[in-house]
Amino acid sequence: MAALITLATLAVFAAGVTTGIIGVVTVAIHREEHHLTLTSQAPDHITRAARRLNGVYVRTPAAHRQAAHA
Repeated sequence: MAALITLATLAVFAAGVTTGIIGVVTVAIHREEHHLTLTSQAPDHITRAARRLNGVYVRTPAAHRQAAHA
């Protein structure tokens, strides 16, 4: 019985984490669309985190020079 309660608790926790991540990414995408900021640096922590989760970034001239020399 204790194992079943532990498993249920872990399932609820995992569902909450997944819902939270999807919620943050959704809010960040709406902010990016509203402010038209996808071609510049991320304006705040939420949009920066969403870009990192989605694998999206803006290549800056300094980062481009570093990548070319590496």
